[in-house]
Amino acid sequence: MLSKQERLKRVDFSRFFSLGRRFQHKYFTLIYSTHPEIHSSVVVSKKVAQKAVIRNRVRRRIYDTLRRYIRKNHVTGVYIILVKKEALLVSVEELNTALTTVMQRVK
Repeated sequence: MLSKQERLKRVDFSRFFSLGRRFQHKYFTLIYSTHPEIHSSVVVSKKVAQKAVIRNRVRRRIYDTLRRYIRKNHVTGVYIILVKKEALLVSVEELNTALTTVMQRVK
């Protein structure tokens, strides 16, 4: 999980959601906006997974991959990840690979 300072605050969410560039993938949509610091948010709606346990599991997996990528590559900006239903059906490794690929496209 990312630290509290690195997570996107609720007040800023709608501003960056509407201003950011969108990168589509089969498993999620990544919304990126430039910013001098790193902030991120992972959204898993009830349409994707009815049970909170499943939503939280997917969210934790993506946050972990995101945290590793950020630490390794020293990136900045605002990253909002909207998870799609297809992400529930794939392995953790495949989801990590997909997220890393899309994050590299952002540069």
